[in-house]
Amino acid sequence: GKVTAAEVESRGQAAPEVLATCVQSAATSWTMEGIEAGAKVVLPFSFRTQNNQFTVKAEDVPERVPGAAAGKKAKPGPKREAPYTYKVLADETNMGVKAMSLTQLNIGPASRVAMHRHPRSAKVLYVLKGHARLLGPAGVEPIKLDEGMAVFVPAGYPHALENMGRQTTAVVLQAFVPPGPERVYRNPADAFGRAEFEVVRDTRDAKLPPEENGVLVFSAANAVPASPLPGGKGTTRLLVDPKATRSQAVTVNLIESGPGGDWARHDHGHAAEIIYVLSGSGKLTVGSEEYPVVSDQILYLPPAQPHAIKLNPVEKMDKAVVLQFLSVVQPSEAIPASAKAAGAPRAR
Repeated sequence: GKVTAAEVESRGQAAPEVLATCVQSAATSWTMEGIEAGAKVVLPFSFRTQNNQFTVKAEDVPERVPGAAAGKKAKPGPKREAPYTYKVLADETNMGVKAMSLTQLNIGPASRVAMHRHPRSAKVLYVLKGHARLLGPAGVEPIKLDEGMAVFVPAGYPHALENMGRQTTAVVLQAFVPPGPERVYRNPADAFGRAEFEVVRDTRDAKLPPEENGVLVFSAANAVPASPLPGGKGTTRLLVDPKATRSQAVTVNLIESGPGGDWARHDHGHAAEIIYVLSGSGKLTVGSEEYPVVSDQILYLPPAQPHAIKLNPVEKMDKAVVLQFLSVVQPSEAIPASAKAAGAPRAR
């Protein structure tokens, strides 16, 4: 007969509330042949998580305020009680990422993130929306950041971020390589995370890091030459180039492709990749599983993980490209040397 009620009883480790609710909801739709009406049936279940989660939507990630305990969300909208909020988009906790992490920083109008540095982690900034300014140590000229600009910040480099707008929120992606600083976003009391997110309280202590950490480099996507991808499937713009940063920590590409484009099954060997989809839609295939791809979605591809990407053939958009995504690769991979051409990333 049809299941009329379901209940989850945990034996041993308690089932997470979300999982228990999902099982209960699914069970009430079952029909069990050969079972009399009114009978009670006990079914054993065991669950094992996969090693990695390959996709997550930015809108599904909780937005947190500085100093908030885990699970506390910020109020949506442009008016914020805190000067800035953040989202942990991809890390070891939610996607199993070990080599790096990706976060989203939302800086309120006329607000700033105070001077700080990350002793062990290099950082890449990419402006999704609005205008910001990156401030460095005394004597270093501030960098004005507009939409589509990327910055490589070496490990140990003291910096502050300001929203130059007075009406809109500046939205900035942050990639940390290796991960660590993002841990204070999940838990402000995390000792390791606090050590990796060092606030500079006295500007006299804001010194440039050693040259072996790399150099500050910034680039605007519309100023970097586009190089064709193999097979004419699109173009790539090298926004963060190890040759320019003098660091092998990370490579960042802006990749664009037209309707119906596809990348056949491949992997990146020893390198891990995080993709942020800026616009467009398509399909990601990992092994035998398929995942829809949409704007503002994060994809994680572990080292040596075979995958393929197929774009939707037709889509009405306000941009000429159907798929535009930011690719962050660690360790850095060899890609077209567009940095040698005019408009290449600039170093400080």
